[in-house]
Amino acid sequence: MKKLFKVLILFAVALTLFACNKKNNPTDNTNKVEEKTTASTIELDKMPIENFDFHTIDIVNGNTVKSEDFYKEKPLTLVNVWGTFCGPCKEEMPDLAKLYEDYKDKVNFLGVVVDTNVSMDTNVEEAQQIIKDSGVNYKNIMPNPTTEDTLVNITAMPTTFFVNSEGKVLGGFVGKADKDSLAATIDKLLEENK
Repeated sequence: MKKLFKVLILFAVALTLFACNKKNNPTDNTNKVEEKTTASTIELDKMPIENFDFHTIDIVNGNTVKSEDFYKEKPLTLVNVWGTFCGPCKEEMPDLAKLYEDYKDKVNFLGVVVDTNVSMDTNVEEAQQIIKDSGVNYKNIMPNPTTEDTLVNITAMPTTFFVNSEGKVLGGFVGKADKDSLAATIDKLLEENK
């Protein structure tokens, strides 16, 4: 199972690098359209997962984190799946850190660092440094057997999705998003999930 997971992670890394390069192409005219609509909500796509359950540890302090406890704290959770190898993931983290400060009383934020593991032997120190440098104060967890089967369905990074208090995935998107669009999306989802 671990070999399969590693192969799938490598496949996801390859897809991510291709996707990242395409999204950051300065000659791509689609970016001009996005710039005009930064204050509007993000059109959420159906995610390849229905629920995101976990029982793992926080990468910063090693405390146990369980989905059933975490989700119940707030009506909405933003889950950001990222990797230490992913440039766009690291670029959006300061904005996510600011959004967390703005919404921490209403919304849970959770990072999932896909290229680490609970054995603490892969990219943990690098991930911890990225978290610190980005000013991120929300929980970031590491994959383990309870999350691996779900995470193999995420094919590119960053991927952000939203989960309600029962752990049901409401939808999400692939790629880096700007702070204003994320804020508008959060506001809309909070209104819909009262």
